[in-house]
Amino acid sequence: MGSMTRGDVLRYSIAFALRRAAKIVRGLRQGLSEDERYAVADHVVSQLKERGDPWHLGDEAKAARGPTT
Repeated sequence: MGSMTRGDVLRYSIAFALRRAAKIVRGLRQGLSEDERYAVADHVVSQLKERGDPWHLGDEAKAARGPTT
C-alpha cells in the first residue's frame, strides 16, 4: 500500500474502534461485520470532508513517531 492520507488513518481508526459497537449501541444485538464497520468509517470521513475539512483529511499522513525520551 502506498502512502496513507490523514483520512485513511482516521478511517482505519474508526473501523477498529467499532469492533465492540454492540456494547455501546443500544439495540445492536451483535457486533458489526468488517464491511459494516468500514462502511460507517467511510461515511464519517466523507461527511467530515464535506464540512470544509479543517482536518486536512486528504493530506498525506505523517509517520507515527515512537515515544520521545
